[in-house]
Amino acid sequence: MFALLWGEYNKSRFLQYIFKPLTILLILFLPIMSSQFSWGFNYSSLIVAGLFLSMFGDIFLMFSEKYFIPGLIAFLLAHLVYITAFISVDGIHYSWIFFIFLIVGILIFKLLNKKLGKLQIPVALYISAIAIMAWQSWELCLSTGSYVFGLAAVGTILFLISDFVLSLNKFLKPMQFAQFIILPTYFIAQWLIAISTLY
Repeated sequence: MFALLWGEYNKSRFLQYIFKPLTILLILFLPIMSSQFSWGFNYSSLIVAGLFLSMFGDIFLMFSEKYFIPGLIAFLLAHLVYITAFISVDGIHYSWIFFIFLIVGILIFKLLNKKLGKLQIPVALYISAIAIMAWQSWELCLSTGSYVFGLAAVGTILFLISDFVLSLNKFLKPMQFAQFIILPTYFIAQWLIAISTLY
């Protein structure tokens, strides 16, 4: 991740193309290399699938603007897989937490709406998916009282922050050092979600 940030600082496409997919690939291997890991329809395998889709999203977003929609779709699918992972453990839960993420999602969409143009529907779907993902991760954490799922829940908040800054940078006002917020929060988010499979 630090090598990638160095590449961003120096505007080095070479470092970006190597270390962006490599960072998520290394995170992807954390659950796979665990002695407890087994393939199947289970929490760990679903998290691995979400990381795999995220890696494709990263690769799409590295290239030209025309790959933004494929990248958005890859991350949308990753969030749907993460949602499936969280509800696979203890089912779907509803509590007051839902209203927090509902309000956050609506506020983010309203902030971006006027600048989205033809991307209104894709972005609305994406915001819905990431908000539901964060909601269900926190529901799981609170329903089980598990430190493990607490890691994933914190990860989803960092994911939200990363995507929020990315959307501000892309749609509202370009920020000179946006990547130095977007990338660390994103990779730490993915790392926390990945290591939630290890305990």
